[in-house]
Amino acid sequence: MWPQQCEVTPDWVQPSSTSDDISPALYNAVQVTADQANVLHNSYASYLGNVELRHNQQLLQTESAEYNQITGEIRADGGLYFNDGYVAVRGDTFHAHTLQQSATIQDIDYHLVGTSALGSASVLDIQESGGYQNLNFRRASFTTCPGDRPAWQVRARRIEMKEDESWGVAHGAQVRLFNVPVIYIPRFSFPLTDERKSGLLYPTVRSSSRNGLEFEIPYYFNLSPNYDATLTPRYMSERGLMGMAEQRYLSEDHQGQFNIEYLNNDSSRQADNSRFFWRVEHEAEFSSRWSGYVDTSHVSDVNYFNDFGSQFASPADAHIYRRGQVDYQHQNWTAQVQVEDFQMLGPYQNPYRTMPRISVWHESDLPTRQGFTTQWFSEITQFQRQDMADENATRVHMEPGLSYYMRRPGWEWQAETSMLLTHYEQQKFEEEQLNSNSITRALPELRWHGQINLERPLDFSGNGGLQTLQPQLQFLYTPYRDQRDIGIYDSIPMQDDYNGLFRPRRFTGLDRIADANQITLGATTSIFNHRAEELMRLSLGQIFYFDDSQTQLFDDTTQITDNNSELAAELDFRFGSRWYFSLGAQYDSQLNQMQKSRSAVEYRKDSNNLIQLNHRQIRGLVGTEADVEQLGLVTTWQVHQDWSIAGHWYQDLRNGDALDVNFGFQYERCCWALRVSGYRRIDRNFEGISSTQPLTPAEFDNGISLQFVITGLSGDRSSLSNLLQQGIFGYRRPFYLSN
Repeated sequence: MWPQQCEVTPDWVQPSSTSDDISPALYNAVQVTADQANVLHNSYASYLGNVELRHNQQLLQTESAEYNQITGEIRADGGLYFNDGYVAVRGDTFHAHTLQQSATIQDIDYHLVGTSALGSASVLDIQESGGYQNLNFRRASFTTCPGDRPAWQVRARRIEMKEDESWGVAHGAQVRLFNVPVIYIPRFSFPLTDERKSGLLYPTVRSSSRNGLEFEIPYYFNLSPNYDATLTPRYMSERGLMGMAEQRYLSEDHQGQFNIEYLNNDSSRQADNSRFFWRVEHEAEFSSRWSGYVDTSHVSDVNYFNDFGSQFASPADAHIYRRGQVDYQHQNWTAQVQVEDFQMLGPYQNPYRTMPRISVWHESDLPTRQGFTTQWFSEITQFQRQDMADENATRVHMEPGLSYYMRRPGWEWQAETSMLLTHYEQQKFEEEQLNSNSITRALPELRWHGQINLERPLDFSGNGGLQTLQPQLQFLYTPYRDQRDIGIYDSIPMQDDYNGLFRPRRFTGLDRIADANQITLGATTSIFNHRAEELMRLSLGQIFYFDDSQTQLFDDTTQITDNNSELAAELDFRFGSRWYFSLGAQYDSQLNQMQKSRSAVEYRKDSNNLIQLNHRQIRGLVGTEADVEQLGLVTTWQVHQDWSIAGHWYQDLRNGDALDVNFGFQYERCCWALRVSGYRRIDRNFEGISSTQPLTPAEFDNGISLQFVITGLSGDRSSLSNLLQQGIFGYRRPFYLSN
């Protein structure tokens, strides 16, 4: 949804000839037709009336012309048309040297063939070099807009264009908007095609209650085909001048990106007024077996993303996640060395770093129909508390396993048994004393999972279809072990949706292995049309407990004392080719109330024309007793040929506040566009607040943004629909039907 260059071809331009149109016998010959011709000494000729001269792919049409065969000179005046396949010209006088492959045309209008570029000039000099045309316009203009009064235009003392290059160069240039001079530039380049080149990108003007008036104008450096950079000065009237830089690189085995932002003196702060952000991402393929990845970043303070925003983080993020890893993979073996770290962005307890984690996996080949497989997983991890360097732990884990598979077209089952062996060496602060202890835990785990695959034909108005049904049954047994003396280093509760019902674990990591004696029942049914497109998928499932699960994570709320889990349901439905509906819910059948739900209905004409209404509800947010219920509206739409809108609105139904609002519109012509957007969002301010202090009441920040886009002077491809990804929530398409 960005403005496209106008498809401009003046009505006086004729179709160009190609090399295929030229007979080999006539190549390099000058062909002339006219109403009258006078030839002297078989070397000089003058022509009058409907004169047409052809030389290879060059065409000249005029009312009178002269041709000297000895010198190769061609002269014409009285109005003419010239086309050499690269540039089409109409002018007053023409002087060419066929032997020198050059021509001069005066008082012209021109059009670059195959592009939208056009303009006028007092003089055009054409010189062929190496099979390509070089154009030199004097006292010239350039635009990609149609009409006698184009929306934008470059006027210059001299403009140079080369057929083998994708950018033109203007000397002594003046940029005009709606025929009003706006800037004078001694020398600058502009695109003739979509190829990248160094130059200014579109400026952006914003205004917000937090930063005041903002102005930024990026400059792009096309350093090489696989390496580029962008520098952006960003001025904020309430804070000062920030410098922003981005560098990208790509090779056969490596790719990555580096970003840095720096504000030396934030005038809105009295102390700690130097603000910065940096990020490094690198991905490498060292060989067919070895690879590596690094993603790390850092901000100067917890309010940085809230104050300045970022494409790499949301203002609602609680932390920055950093990781680096080296991976090895060969046949059935996989190994990984990984380090993890966090920077907290609020009054939260600092987690543990993994410095490092060394993991090894092995699994034998799966049988075609039935048979045994073996598994092995082992891990050594060193944990270290960020704010207390003396508090650390070493964890050694080994997990051998044996499975038996049996697969048939209509059914399949799998039996698994494994032994979970874990040893901890811990140093923890207890009652202000650093205590050391060693703990070893051994847990067997048994799991059986079976599935039946059923299908039947359906009829859709005379067209064939198909319905599938896949009932599932799982038994899971893990005995109880008292794990309260083990620290919590990397374990949190897993999401309890439909797919989570069939997981063997309730918690991530290895610090808590929950006891289980349970059966899970579930089923999924899908409907496909005659083109094998999935129209509907419905899943229902529930866990039934034979015993209470006594293992707890942080408190006893993570224990299980009920006879069964919440009933989990998921539904994805498609109406025709444009309407979609999605639902996910967890229903407590004992309390007869909905615990969690999320739903969305979306009309999608295409990626630039959609509207979505969504709702989510959570009873008892994790770690709190608060209930959450929110309603959201997301849309992007081209309401008219020239007008587009995009935005989202998320409303808290409990207290009536608009949590996150972002709306913009764009007026677009074929060679320019105007974008205006505004936002309202929660203004988080955690400066100086510790994890033991209560949070301050939420405030809101409001702002607007203005961007004027000139197509044809920059390679920017930002889109109004990018607005959907901005803000706290962003756009998600929660539909996963198979098409």
